[in-house]
Amino acid sequence: MVSRDTACLIVCLDLGPIGTKMVDGYKIISIHVLFVLMASFSAIAQRFQLTKEYDGTGIILPKGIRYDQLFREGEIVVNGKGHKTPSKGKHDFSCFIPKGRNGVDGFLFVSHESNDTSKTLGDGGGATIFEINKIDGRWINKGSFNAIDFSGVGGTLHNCSGVLTPWGTILCGEESPPASNVELFRDGRGFRDTSDFNGMKRYENMGWVVEIDPVSKTALRKLYAMGRCSHEGILLMPDSVTVYLTDNFIPSVFFKFVADKPGDLTRGRLYAYRQNGTGTGGAWMQLPSDTFSLIHSREVALQRGATSFARLEWLTLVDGRIYISETGEDAMNLDTSVMKNSSWAKHIQAKKNERNIYDYPFGAVLEFFPSTNTIKPLIAGGEGERHVDKHFSNPDGLTSAKFKGKTYLVISEDIISNARGRVPDQFLKKDKVVNEIWWLDLSIRNPKVDDLKRFMIAPAGAETAGGCFTPDYTTYFINIQHPDADNPAPFNRSVTIAVGPILTKKRKNKK
Repeated sequence: MVSRDTACLIVCLDLGPIGTKMVDGYKIISIHVLFVLMASFSAIAQRFQLTKEYDGTGIILPKGIRYDQLFREGEIVVNGKGHKTPSKGKHDFSCFIPKGRNGVDGFLFVSHESNDTSKTLGDGGGATIFEINKIDGRWINKGSFNAIDFSGVGGTLHNCSGVLTPWGTILCGEESPPASNVELFRDGRGFRDTSDFNGMKRYENMGWVVEIDPVSKTALRKLYAMGRCSHEGILLMPDSVTVYLTDNFIPSVFFKFVADKPGDLTRGRLYAYRQNGTGTGGAWMQLPSDTFSLIHSREVALQRGATSFARLEWLTLVDGRIYISETGEDAMNLDTSVMKNSSWAKHIQAKKNERNIYDYPFGAVLEFFPSTNTIKPLIAGGEGERHVDKHFSNPDGLTSAKFKGKTYLVISEDIISNARGRVPDQFLKKDKVVNEIWWLDLSIRNPKVDDLKRFMIAPAGAETAGGCFTPDYTTYFINIQHPDADNPAPFNRSVTIAVGPILTKKRKNKK
């Protein structure tokens, strides 16, 4: 069964009976990991004090939860010609591709949100795929780390979020496209080949959705019909025709693509979202499909009155609703020449202050209803009311998990600054960044920050990205991206880890 989620392959399975087995003197508890996590959350929220227990050099997880290191920036990777070189960094999107139904072996795909030079791997962005196995409760690598070849599509840039398709390919977005070849070149430190490609300036060939074959480890094509923007989230709907796309920019546009036929995303129509005057619904405006309009899809959408958002990020489908993380921004004051005929979404307009500035510092997770085209905040960022140690800020990575009839959003932060209460005082004084991962029970009506349950605190300087689960939800894969270089290893470079399972020491029987 293939994922309907933007972040990774997720299969909803009924749980069997609880069981245990012995491995190296430990008792492996084969209960669903979410049961253990959620049982721990209440205690964690009460006992955990960030300022007392966290020094910023490693990660904090719930008691009994552990991690296995899988792939670290600088590992030796192999390209399609058999040449070896250290891997790229800035691990972002991850996707688990099971080999069978047992859920204990498969492949992990990791994108690299980079723009650097590499004779072996190609300049710009990249991606790595490798085989992993779960043996005696521990995840290990099997075989080599293999680089994806993007040369056939003219290279790639800032590879970000994505999704696994039902036909076995991976869609991956290119974030933050440059505005010129000079910006792409970066004084020789970025993409050095700035010759024209496929009838476009080389910089114009960056900023698209790329379709990748994980078997041949090659990029198949750039999906030009989906438009060029700062592609972040990609959500392929169950019909294999409709794709929702987010744009990580200010102002940001919410896009929808409708393919001409299922399973073929090379041709179709691109739409931009426009909220109605009351904010109770909206409509999709079809955009022109000529080359110029597709290259400038955001600008064209804004000219035609598309609604503006503040950095739309990842998105996930849950029970017919789409949840979207919106990072937000401090003090937005864009003039009409930038906004053109657009206006801010209603929830952002409400943040306008007395200085005529839209102050939307902490962002929100939005809830979109495809049946009515209604979009509204599900939970807004900010400080908790009852739990002062909670500060939910600038959501980014987003996925979901189901357990025993309940559904949880798993939300990663990527704070835009460490001011305004986003980090504890001692880290603010050190000018450090601290990000967290939160869980939200979607059965809670009108949730607040107090309803969030803290699951992980990342190393100083790092954001967490690409969170996804194995089909049985017993393992959560996550990327620790760009941690501070002065952290102790392994958290001084980007690293991909597998969180779980639960291990407890065997008690000796009394005679």
